[in-house]
Amino acid sequence: MRINLHAFQPFWFTRGRQKFNDLLKGLGGRTLWVRRLVSGSTEDAQSRKYILVWNGTANIAANLAGGNFLVGLYAIINLSDVLLGILTTLIQFCNIFQILSPLVLDRFKRKKKVLLITRVIYYSLYIVIIGIIPFVPGEDGLRVGMLLAVMVLANLINALVAPGYSVLHIRSIPEESRADFFSVLHLFINICVYVSILLCGYVVDFFRNRGSFLAGITAVRIAALLFAALEIYSHCHVYEFDEPCKETDHPKLHPFIPLKNRQFMTCTVLTGLYSFFANIPGMYYSSYLVNDVVAPFSYLGVVNFLSVPILIIAIPVWNRIIRKISWFNTISIALLLVSCHYFMLPFVSKDNYSVLYTIAIIYYFSIIPGISIVASNLPYYRLPEGDRTVFLAFYQSFNSFMAMLGLFGGSVFIAFTGSFKPVLFGWPIGNKQLIMVIAGVLLVFLGLLYRGIAKREKGAL
Repeated sequence: MRINLHAFQPFWFTRGRQKFNDLLKGLGGRTLWVRRLVSGSTEDAQSRKYILVWNGTANIAANLAGGNFLVGLYAIINLSDVLLGILTTLIQFCNIFQILSPLVLDRFKRKKKVLLITRVIYYSLYIVIIGIIPFVPGEDGLRVGMLLAVMVLANLINALVAPGYSVLHIRSIPEESRADFFSVLHLFINICVYVSILLCGYVVDFFRNRGSFLAGITAVRIAALLFAALEIYSHCHVYEFDEPCKETDHPKLHPFIPLKNRQFMTCTVLTGLYSFFANIPGMYYSSYLVNDVVAPFSYLGVVNFLSVPILIIAIPVWNRIIRKISWFNTISIALLLVSCHYFMLPFVSKDNYSVLYTIAIIYYFSIIPGISIVASNLPYYRLPEGDRTVFLAFYQSFNSFMAMLGLFGGSVFIAFTGSFKPVLFGWPIGNKQLIMVIAGVLLVFLGLLYRGIAKREKGAL
């Protein structure tokens, strides 16, 4: 079936949206900073259009098949907090196997077809098979076991080829345009994701209020499958440039090559620490909102949708900050500021979530571009021309390893503090709230560390 891509094009691909361009210009950004990234008939310019579509649809599919909607599916099959921690840790453990990706992908001169086939298999397992599991007759234990097995298999398959997407895409993005491109990409992804979460949140609540929660979750997964199909379509239109000759002829030593590059390893360790600290809360706070606070899915969708106007304003601002004070200084400031978001979340309750959680999310979306734009570029900082699959596989594997450690640490904390009810500033909180405070403190430490590195690098980043 041929999909009409024009029906799904983001608004800045069209010519009839001058008001939006004027808005960007009025915010201090230049209209050209968006248009020049996708204009022209060259192969890399055409690829960038499809890379934007690929990222938008991939993130929509991931969020509709995961996130709060996946937590809802877990609740249907009665997945406990302990098993939730085990599952999220196992997923990150699977992602560590990205380090073996060069041994798989470097066997092929052209990698795009391999990525296409494995992506189809991944979505068949992650969206279709997992969506069927709640309908399987039998005990909850059987369904939980099936869920664990399918999740592990799907993520293993995806991990073995995931770095190939970064290698395929980065060739179409010139180094001098990356700050602009990653800014546009971050804005586009968030618009796509939060509009879809908003609409699908109403779908889930519609069925949930009529006593058919599972039907709502299933409808959302069907929508995720449609966006996955569009992602695969856009993948087919990304141009695959020839890779330069490898710097080594010893594939068995590939995983260890990045250890010799000090500048690359500095970026890898720093982003790995962020993965560790940010993943300590895992999905526990989402579980707290869905199961303890009982926040409606439609409300969560509306709050997340607020990110769209906020990011339209915040991303050009952070983009200009990066250009003025360097990459490391920017992420240092953003980390120190975003920690306040983590300090607000423990005080969210059934009585005040509509106000306090909304404020916390608005604040978060104002700050997070300063982290995400920088983090998007760090793996490509002085990345060698050869062996890029090796370097990016190592980078992503290390980050997955650190994320797994964070999830494991968070799971251990939740398991050992089940009945722990401390009082913070006169406010009684549970362990799912206290874990956010711990993550916030660690992010403050990381922000100070980035600050020290920035001074030593003297603006190199």
